[in-house]
Amino acid sequence: MSLPPAFAHGARRADAPRRAHYGRIFDVACCPWDDSLFATAGEDETARVWRDDSRSSGGSGIVSHGVCRGHKDEVVRVAWHPTMRILASGSADGAVAVWKVASPGAERAASAHDPDEASVARVDVLGPHPGEVYGCAFVGDGEGGGPMLATAAGADLRLWDLEAAVEVARVPPVRATSTRDGSDFRVPADAVSLKKKKTPERWEGGHLFSLSSDGGARGLLASACSDGTVKLWGLDAGARAATAVASVASHPNALATATTFLPGGNLLASAGGDGKVVVCDVRASCKAVRRITPPCVATGLCVFPRTRVGVGGGEHDEHRERRIEGAPAEGTGYLAMCGRDGVVRAVPGEGAGPSAALRSTGTQSDLSETQTPLLCVASDRDGTRVFAAGNTRVTREEPELSAVRSNASKKNARDSSPFGSLRGDASSLGAKPRAEPAEIFVWDARFGSPGKDEERS
Repeated sequence: MSLPPAFAHGARRADAPRRAHYGRIFDVACCPWDDSLFATAGEDETARVWRDDSRSSGGSGIVSHGVCRGHKDEVVRVAWHPTMRILASGSADGAVAVWKVASPGAERAASAHDPDEASVARVDVLGPHPGEVYGCAFVGDGEGGGPMLATAAGADLRLWDLEAAVEVARVPPVRATSTRDGSDFRVPADAVSLKKKKTPERWEGGHLFSLSSDGGARGLLASACSDGTVKLWGLDAGARAATAVASVASHPNALATATTFLPGGNLLASAGGDGKVVVCDVRASCKAVRRITPPCVATGLCVFPRTRVGVGGGEHDEHRERRIEGAPAEGTGYLAMCGRDGVVRAVPGEGAGPSAALRSTGTQSDLSETQTPLLCVASDRDGTRVFAAGNTRVTREEPELSAVRSNASKKNARDSSPFGSLRGDASSLGAKPRAEPAEIFVWDARFGSPGKDEERS
């Protein structure tokens, strides 16, 4: 299995936005219906849509396509509809906004109400939710073929009919000691009771921190939870109802922070504060088939399709990996992860293959330069481009600042938190930092030199 092109011979784009948001960037998502567009979610209470004009003749590189304004608190999640020209943004204000996004060159078609409005127009606001909305995923079609949106906030999954802009279902997760009769999904025997977890009181019920769809393979949704479990729900045919089907204790006594299904929907990867990335097989009662220990805690995950283009190579980055007996051997694409050390790492999602790394700043041999802790990562459909973003830079040459950050991290772990302000727990999480610009990192195979084998930076 070959490396994704961006890892095989990609180079960092010099035209990527260096002042994309003021404050942290919590999420990045590539548009599935137009390769030139991608979106980001920021601490400055906006979601932003960007356009890569480099693929068109006479293009000027990566430019702003539109700004989604209207949230009253930081935006922590963005999600594209797979075919319709709409974007959803989830915020710490407890609302989800739905935006109509015009295709490049057709900006006047953005608004359903005003044909002269700019390229991005808000058409609905869904809520309220019980706190921060850490998950948004478009799922199936409702009655009449209308779009449906799943959201994750608090401990419950919610389903919304976007044509009527109403909530049609609210589904609590299955508890760690529950099973679903007649289902292929079971809670593992080593599941850890919620009562044994040492989590903040406001998260005792299993606060949902992500939402991933298997793309319709089995109609599954998955969420990483504050109690260290990964929750799964099964959708009905019209995505107007869902059933909690499993609670998997993948990260005992730690926060689970991110989830993603591998191509085909058979495998589900999750990252946690325990420093592990766990890959489970949903066909086998969510049995763990691989556990990976990257050099730092993974805060963001994404997948690449099974790669047919690119060059192979040796190991580009060290990571410890433990294969589990009975795990399948055939490859199903690559899994990418990012973390506080400013590195995006790619490893085979299943089976054997080379691994690789992309650095936001500096090189493997020169770690004295500034680094940017990364919170999120995404890839385009063919793995040609990789996008990552997160905090503002941390300089290794400033020991006093590093010590302050280290002490603050021990106290509240906020600097590298992928979850925003986490309102309601300010006493333990500290005050909001001064807003500084955060940049987006883009590595593009079209800007690299095929055949090179060194680590990319």
